[in-house]
Amino acid sequence: MSPRCLTRAFLIGAIFTLGAASPALACKGATSLLRDDFKEANPNWDEYFTTQQSFVVGGGKVSAKTEPGSFNVLFYQGDFFPAGDACVTITNPSGVRDPTDISAGIVLQADDGSWYMPVINLDGTAAVERNTSAGWLDPVRARKFAAIKQGTNVLRVVWKAPPPKGSSTPPDPNVTMFINDQQFITFKMPPNANRQFGLSVQSHGHSYQFTNLIITK
Repeated sequence: MSPRCLTRAFLIGAIFTLGAASPALACKGATSLLRDDFKEANPNWDEYFTTQQSFVVGGGKVSAKTEPGSFNVLFYQGDFFPAGDACVTITNPSGVRDPTDISAGIVLQADDGSWYMPVINLDGTAAVERNTSAGWLDPVRARKFAAIKQGTNVLRVVWKAPPPKGSSTPPDPNVTMFINDQQFITFKMPPNANRQFGLSVQSHGHSYQFTNLIITK
């Protein structure tokens, strides 16, 4: 999946400004940082592009849909997550004839404002994309992964905090992505104390659902 469409040009200029999956597959951390069952709207969730509503929070889920040629991000504004073990259940849209460039996933914002997006694509592949002020990159190109299911998947992403100031311990840039409790890939992202967390969607008019969001460490 590669959402290189008209919305990308806008984002590059603006970036600096339940089904069969079980919660038992989810986060392993001992300390709970965020749990949201989405039963009611939470003002901490902030939609990045506001020209056309893409996310509706409530009723036990986040309903997410974008028009063709665009994608959107829902950021959590209630806290930063320097370290985290985050998981969310993603239910795919049904009845889609062409799954090309349709995806949903997690967003981690780096210290420089760039976005790293581990995503599950509707065509049965997964990837990690990155948006920077200079353009788009593909840290992990889309590839097939046997653990991906057609209906509902649990996406889990684990990352480390930067070491304390004055520490001789080198920073750990490794971020590990799991799908349905199976490790998909480990990629590099410089750790940052002001890391924001969000959800992403590009659906070409079809509806995704996010449920059971948990962040631990």
